[in-house]
Amino acid sequence: MKKKIICLGATRLRAVLLASNAFAVGPAAASEAYLVMDADTGQVLLSSNMDVPKNPASITKIMIMGLACQKAQGDWSIQLTVSHDAVYSLYKTGSSHIALQEGEVVSLADMLYAAELVSANDAANVLAEYVGGTIEGGVEAMNAQAAALGLQNAHFTNPHGITDAEHYVSAYDMAVILRWALQQPGFEELFCENEMYTMQPTNLQGEQRYFSLKDYIRIGSKSAYVSTVAGSKTGYTDDARYTYACLAEKDGVRLICVVLHSQLRTEKFADVKLLLNYVFSNFHREEIPAGGQTVQLAVAGGGDVLGTLPLASPGVSLLLHNELTAANVQASMGAADRYVLGSEFTPVAVYAVDGAGLQESWSVHVPVELAGLDELLKANAGAVLPTSTDVAPESHAARNGLIVAGVVLAMAAALVLVRRSRKPGRAKKPKS
Repeated sequence: MKKKIICLGATRLRAVLLASNAFAVGPAAASEAYLVMDADTGQVLLSSNMDVPKNPASITKIMIMGLACQKAQGDWSIQLTVSHDAVYSLYKTGSSHIALQEGEVVSLADMLYAAELVSANDAANVLAEYVGGTIEGGVEAMNAQAAALGLQNAHFTNPHGITDAEHYVSAYDMAVILRWALQQPGFEELFCENEMYTMQPTNLQGEQRYFSLKDYIRIGSKSAYVSTVAGSKTGYTDDARYTYACLAEKDGVRLICVVLHSQLRTEKFADVKLLLNYVFSNFHREEIPAGGQTVQLAVAGGGDVLGTLPLASPGVSLLLHNELTAANVQASMGAADRYVLGSEFTPVAVYAVDGAGLQESWSVHVPVELAGLDELLKANAGAVLPTSTDVAPESHAARNGLIVAGVVLAMAAALVLVRRSRKPGRAKKPKS
């Protein structure tokens, strides 16, 4: 059964690397860069050269497919018309395609499955036009999403992965992109598709087209098959060599694995199997209980402190090497010591793992509930602030000033309460 990815936080939160990535932790894989990440928390477990930008080849398509799924919100029946650029911008590139024709009307589902299963570059172009109006607009959307995710080593010049000196991504950034994409409506179902997909005849082509998976890691090749891999995207160009990004699952543990620049296809197979088997065999899930850290947060409004609220660490579930325990995890509060009403505020608890050379030393940020704010605001509604007593109420104007101060505070409290009542719940990925 597929499990929902847990999004830690109402806003984008990136784990922070604590230790140098100068050497590989865990087994020595042959690929130039690789990474294994906990899909639920974003915690990096193993890596080598994970921040080094590389040409990603066709795993680029994960980003444009994710954006298309995000825009469609589950409605893949949308009809799209193939443009001149979607077809002829690939002229003489020798790239993979499904022979789309200018003016052909196709469904969004056709283009998503063509991009995923047979890595069709013309389909990726159509997806980019759906997302951004033009291919260039789609690429701009890809780079905007990379920026929104806080990525430092990703830049796209096309939606399909054809070699370009300015088109690159690191293993870490690719894993973050995949983790984000898996949360978009329908993406995980697409990414994990094993069955043949049939594209029906269109207005310009009367024959059916058949798309089938060609990833030997998933379809049962005796030498390459890895039973835990549920979904994947492959890539290859002469410059990028072999690239791979996948979602794997075993006993409730969901992992993202990315390998970049494997010289040989067999090397890619071996590395994915080695890394996943190592983590599934040598790591366990450790529940870090709530309440390990508590701080008092001052709440201010109307120019003065209204009171304090306790912030307690909420607990977290982390993957640890079997030789490590909760004693190797340090909890702290990453929140400011003062909250001004109406300002942006996201208190977090920080759980830092000391990998002790057995896994990456990494920190995970978890949002902290700001409990008790409603009661504090109600208790202060209409109150005269201490700072207002600096002006003696000897005149009618001074007395009015005190009244105004109380009204302003009441209005501020009411505004915060309204905002909190309208705050959306944590987004969850719908069932695939």
